[in-house]
Formats: sequence, structure tokens, C-alpha cells
Amino acid sequence: MNNDAEIMETSEVPEHKKRRKLPVFLGMLAALLALALAASWVWIHHISNNNDAANMGLKNANGQVSSLQSRISNLNLQLDTTTQALKKERISNEVLAKENDSLRTLFPIYIKKLEVANADGSGKPISQYGRDIVAATSMYLLPQITYYGFKPGEMVELQVKLYNPNGNLVLGSESPKDGSCSYTFTINTVYPSDNVVGLKGWGGSDKGHFPAGTYRYEIWYNDMCFKAVTFKLK
Repeated sequence: MNNDAEIMETSEVPEHKKRRKLPVFLGMLAALLALALAASWVWIHHISNNNDAANMGLKNANGQVSSLQSRISNLNLQLDTTTQALKKERISNEVLAKENDSLRTLFPIYIKKLEVANADGSGKPISQYGRDIVAATSMYLLPQITYYGFKPGEMVELQVKLYNPNGNLVLGSESPKDGSCSYTFTINTVYPSDNVVGLKGWGGSDKGHFPAGTYRYEIWYNDMCFKAVTFKLK
């Protein structure tokens, strides 16, 4: 027997060393899997949060779009209403212009408004034109007209008639049989400028000259009633 032992080199790992490395490897693999799962969870959570934020942003954007659409609809409705109003006003102005052209050839003035005030003995109004008059303080019922003139410098004669609450003409000391009172004035500015003139009225210097009730003034020109208004004494 040869006592010189031959030493042989080998690459094989002893079995007990293999058994020690396997748990370490499995532990590292489990750690890597846990890390991968954690990273996946974080990523999924991140994506979920971003998705919720995106959905919320989309919902808010949709709400803003709906609000803007509603405002646009309201603006369009207002525009349509304004357009219709302007159209009606234009048509009215055209009609009024045609009427004025016709009136110019027939009459010297067009009475736009007739109002009444309570006045003292000097003819100074002691109440606002167009407002109700207190019967206890009534003195002279003074009419005032706002008119368009068509022929500047021309003299115009109007007849003024006053009716009491019973529907009867109020007669003055100088009234003709028809109960009217004449008033003559000269046209100043012409259409489309307004002219305002106070006419003759009825009454007396004593306060409470007229009883309470509803009265009526009429303005006549050449046997035609140009304007009428009813007013109250309370």
C-alpha cells in the first residue's frame, strides 16, 4: 500500500455547506419579493390616487363647462330679448316718424303729455304736476302740456275744458257756451325737441275750492280733442 496520499483538487462543495447557503438564498429571495410587493403596492396606490385626482379634476372641469354653458345660454337669451326689444323700438320709432310726417301736414303741434297741478292765485304751482291733489288745499287747477312743435313761430290757439266728478263742464265767468277756455301761445323749438307750456286753469283764491273726486281735463284744437287726462282730488 502506498502511504503517499495523492491530493486531488475538486470543485465540488461539501453537502453541509450547500445546506447552509440555501436558507440564505431563500431569505434574500423572500426579501426581494417583499420589496417588489411593497413597491408594487406603492405604485398601485400612487396610480389610484392619481386616478382619483384625475376623476375629481374631470368632474370639476365638467361642472365648470356646465356652468359656462348655462351662462352662455342665459346671455344668448338676454341677447335675443334685447334684440327683440330694439327691433320693437325701431319699428315704433319708424311708425312714430311716419305719424309725425302726417301730423306735420295737418296740425301745428302734437301733444305728448297733459298734467295738472294745484296752483295759487299767482299761478305758481303748490303741488307737483301729475300728482294727486289734496281737495282741502285746492285753489286753481292748472293744466300743463308737453308737446312737439312742427311749425316754429306759428301761433296756436287751444281750447281747455274741465269736467267735475259729476261729468259736468266747469264754467268760468268768461267761458263760452261750450265751457271752454281759450289759450294762445307761440311754438318755440320744433320736433324732436320737447316744448312745455302751462295753460289757463279754473279755480279760486280760497283753499278747498274744489271738492274731492275725479276730474277730467281736455285740450281741443279746431273742434278736435288733442289730449285728455283724468286726475284725483283726495
